[in-house]
Amino acid sequence: MFIFKTILIFIHVLICVVLVVVILLQAAKGGGLSGTFGGQASTTIFGPRGAASALSSLTQYLAAAFLVLSLVLSLMTGAGQVTESVTQKVLETTPAAALPSVESLDFGTSGAPAGATEPSEPFPGEGGQTDEP
Repeated sequence: MFIFKTILIFIHVLICVVLVVVILLQAAKGGGLSGTFGGQASTTIFGPRGAASALSSLTQYLAAAFLVLSLVLSLMTGAGQVTESVTQKVLETTPAAALPSVESLDFGTSGAPAGATEPSEPFPGEGGQTDEP
């Protein structure tokens, strides 16, 4: 199974690279990169619209292969894994007697938050003090 997954990942990466190259070779409104690598030669081989239609159909096939391989690899990666929450694991391993009671928990209703201290001096402008003479 490991070798099969490795081969699929290799094919997936290869499809990604070829897809990027094919997309970059397509002639855009501004000419694209096809002119850099001899895009005029491709028009003589395939005809004036043959290269564009061949590259666009190749892009469609590569995109479909990319999508299918992505789904297959994600299903293969997620198969066989048991999802269980961390809270559920703790509750199953901790006996009920060791858990704290609800009454002993402080939910912040007692006034000041836990660890809060009163300032030693009031801030300027509080407590009747003013900075003005």
